[in-house]
Formats: sequence, C-alpha cells, structure tokens
Amino acid sequence: MTFHRGSNENSCFVGNFSFFWIKKEYSLWRVAKMLFRLNFLVLMLCAVLANEYILYYICAMHTYWFLSVYALMAIYPTSNYIPRYMLLKFLVYAAFNFVIFDISGMAEIVFLPLWLVLGYHDGKYPIMHEWSFRAGLDHWACFVGMLCAYNYPHFESFLKYLEAKTTPRRTEYATKGVLAGVMCLALFFWHHEILTFDKYTYNRVHPYTSWIPIISFIVLRNLFPVLRTHYLLLFNWLGKITLETYLSQLHIYLQSNAKELIDFIPGYPLLNFAFSTIIYLLVSHRIFTLTVMFSSFLMPQDRGLMQRNLLGVAVVVTLSLVAATVFKLV
Repeated sequence: MTFHRGSNENSCFVGNFSFFWIKKEYSLWRVAKMLFRLNFLVLMLCAVLANEYILYYICAMHTYWFLSVYALMAIYPTSNYIPRYMLLKFLVYAAFNFVIFDISGMAEIVFLPLWLVLGYHDGKYPIMHEWSFRAGLDHWACFVGMLCAYNYPHFESFLKYLEAKTTPRRTEYATKGVLAGVMCLALFFWHHEILTFDKYTYNRVHPYTSWIPIISFIVLRNLFPVLRTHYLLLFNWLGKITLETYLSQLHIYLQSNAKELIDFIPGYPLLNFAFSTIIYLLVSHRIFTLTVMFSSFLMPQDRGLMQRNLLGVAVVVTLSLVAATVFKLV
C-alpha cells in the first residue's frame, strides 16, 4: 500500500518533520546539509548578479520554516513521542506563529535584526516589508504540513482498516464516498467562493484557506488505491529538482526581475517555449547534480574535515569580497 503526501509547498515540511520524527537525528551536520541545499545556488546567483537574497524569497522562506521545524523537534526530543507533549509543542508553535505573522507589523519588528539578509531596498516600502509579506502569505502552511505528517500514520491505519478483508465492503464504500464528497464540496467552495476574490482580498485570506485544496488533494489522492498507486514519472523527476527549477525559471524563461519573457526565437512563441524548456530542464538538473556533489565534498560526516573545508570556503569568499571591493574602488 503506497501513500502520497500532497503538494510541494507542504511536502517540504512534511518530509522534514517526518525525518526528525522517524530518524531522531538532530545533528548540526544534518542542519548544515539542508541549509547548503536550500541556499547554495541562490547565494551564487546573488554574488554573480548582484541581486538581493529576498528576490529569491522561496529560499528564504524554506530556510526559516525548516529551522522552525528543527527547533520544534530538537527541543526536548524525547517528548516528541508523547501525544500530550506534542500537543503542547504544537500549541506553542501556533502561538508564536500567530504573534509574529497575525499581529500587524510584528513580523517586521521581529525580523528587523536580519535586515542585512532579508531586507529589500526598493525605496517604496519599509526594508522588511517584502519579507513579511511573502512569509506571511504562507505562514500557516508549515504548521498544516507538520500536522499532516504527525497524523499520517493514523490516516494510513484508517485506510488499511477500511480496505482490510474483514471490513464489510459496504462500510468501505460508504465511508470513502462520504469523505470524497466532503473533499469535493470543499474544493468546489474554495474554487467558486475564494479563488474568485480580487488580488488584495485573496492575499488577505490565503494564509487561512490555502490548506483547503491541499488537504482535499491529500485525502482524494490517497483514498482510492487506483489513484495512490499511479503517478507520472515526469512529475516524480521534477519533484527532486523543484528548487533548481524555481530559481532557473527566473533567468531562463524570464528577465528584468521576472517581468519579461526571454525571446530566443523572435516571432515563434511555441518554438521559443519549447527551446527554453529544454534549456530550462537540462540546466536545472545539472545544477541539482552539482549542488549534491558540492554538498558531499564540502560537508562530509567527518566533522574535522568538514570544518577545514568550510574554513577554506570562508577564506576564499573573504578574499574574493576584498578583491571585488578594491577593484570597485579603483
């Protein structure tokens, strides 16, 4: 019996939560590997193109949410397997999340010390506005993802019970029919009542309603064996390089801060799209491969070797910054 867990936005948090919960591995090496995976490419882009980090806000958001999941699981890790303590952890996490993102202006104050990394100097809004807006749009997605991961074994056991030979087929079909009907009604409501809002109204309600299509998809995807055992290999492959595809699209499909399309073959939009897509996928996959290679080389499990490697990188980066500053002044 194979189960699948939903959209990419939530699967990141589902996967991280499940890893910590199942593997019980909270080492700094694990954290460093994940932070490298999330930020290596974007830092190279910022260095080469002189862009601000927040322009690639997905990386900043995933970094923050990963660290929040790590904090939840790594603090008193033995309590992660006692339901009442996990309930308390979830409530504390939700309270912090509410205070930071649901109290107007609080996110900008809380994250202001990180202005050098998360700030955006466009001159139109306060320096932390872009970060608080982007992070605020999905500030409950991580929480919902962790709840899905935590309750996943229960949902799996429930489906196994329904599909067991000892369970009457009438009970199975009736239960699944009711669940499918509820999920379809939820999707219908979301599509016709929420998705039709204007941009600004939708932005306000999105943090509190984005879970509707996600949970509906998860339930419907796993409810019937024929759905959960079939998938497209293309999407499975793309899911492994989703970070690289996100970053690459901004420089292969688009230009001018993602406001204009790059026209490789003027006058032939379909050919241009096909050509761009080939480059896009090849480059994304190659960057993913290189990131994994660099990560394995720079951060082996040998702590001493990893420290020497990172020290060497720090020296090279420092010398490069000094040289760049000198050449700029000259």
